[in-house]
Amino acid sequence: MHFLRQMNVLWLAALVASCTLFGVPKPENVSERLAIAYNVHTSVLQGTTSTLNSGDISSVDAEQVLKLADEARTLLDATRVAISGGDTATAEGKLNLGMSILSQLQIYLRAH
Repeated sequence: MHFLRQMNVLWLAALVASCTLFGVPKPENVSERLAIAYNVHTSVLQGTTSTLNSGDISSVDAEQVLKLADEARTLLDATRVAISGGDTATAEGKLNLGMSILSQLQIYLRAH
């Protein structure tokens, strides 16, 4: 659990730094961070397809990445439900876990 918190802190720091660098307003709340997370999910799906098509990962590896991306998407969808129900604490937890998965998938795909 401690590792996940560290990854979330690193992800958030990188996000804020990149937003500042490019003049994009930093996400202020969980809803804005959720929108970014959905974009990251799409990026992971596209990256998986590109990496598979280039032959850098096997179809078995791509299936595993997509399976984990689906799990992350389920968490993002649950975040949206929690937000609409006013449960910010649950939304934050699910969003952090979903983004942790997606961040690790991005690292894996970049390595290939």
